[in-house]
Amino acid sequence: MKKSVLSMLGVLAFVGVGCGGATVQVNPKATFPLAVADDAPAFLFPINMSHLGAAGDPTAMGVSVTAGVIGQYGKKVISGQQLFDLVGNLSFELAEQMRSQVTSQQFNMSGGAEPTATALSEMMQKILDKLAELGLLPAGYKFKYIITLHSHGEQSMGGKMLSVVSWGGIYEVETKEILSYIESTNSYANEETAILGQIPLAYNGIIDQLLAGNAAK
Repeated sequence: MKKSVLSMLGVLAFVGVGCGGATVQVNPKATFPLAVADDAPAFLFPINMSHLGAAGDPTAMGVSVTAGVIGQYGKKVISGQQLFDLVGNLSFELAEQMRSQVTSQQFNMSGGAEPTATALSEMMQKILDKLAELGLLPAGYKFKYIITLHSHGEQSMGGKMLSVVSWGGIYEVETKEILSYIESTNSYANEETAILGQIPLAYNGIIDQLLAGNAAK
């Protein structure tokens, strides 16, 4: 696994991301940039890569996302992509619920969002247990921030290009508040090697904007 991550980081160094744009909304109670550190990392909830409609294998794309996170953040952001099979459709439901709440200018996951927040709490306990079992975190550890995203892609130019829309945000576990929310669009050359290089850079950019609380200029 370590060798494959290093190889993927080599790909990332040579392949760029296409044009795109983003809008970021923030919780007025939150202060930015959000602090993450080696001893207080954020957790990137597993992303469903199969909805991108991209050339290439979703599992390989997930590995590339994890490689990109490691390369950019080290231990400050922990990718849970390898645990996607554990979470199923919850990654989509979380992003959709965030979109619904923020559209209504409600940044707390209460009311109609409470069942999703409860499902997340229950799932995070399973994830933490699994990460502890794998020796990646100490037993009893709790994340302060959870980054949750969903992406949907559409092909164009006879399948040669791919436009991917991603949405979601950062959730603070203790307060059950959405701190920042993003809707982002990126365009890629829809070729397997290019996708593996471009997608991690795009997700790192999204994470950067969520932590900063503003869209990149």
